[in-house]
Amino acid sequence: MALSHTLPIYIDTYKLILLIFERTSNFGREYKYTLGQDMKRDGINLVRSIYRANR
Repeated sequence: MALSHTLPIYIDTYKLILLIFERTSNFGREYKYTLGQDMKRDGINLVRSIYRANR
């Protein structure tokens, strides 16, 4: 089994999370703590799911 951090899907998802963190920092206050937090949480859950599926 391949290491999860070498999988292309994992790498692309990680890049997406970094982009989400960059972009949500520019959200307005009412969206930063609702929509922004939801997007960050969902992205992190996606990486966790990829990791678990690869175990």
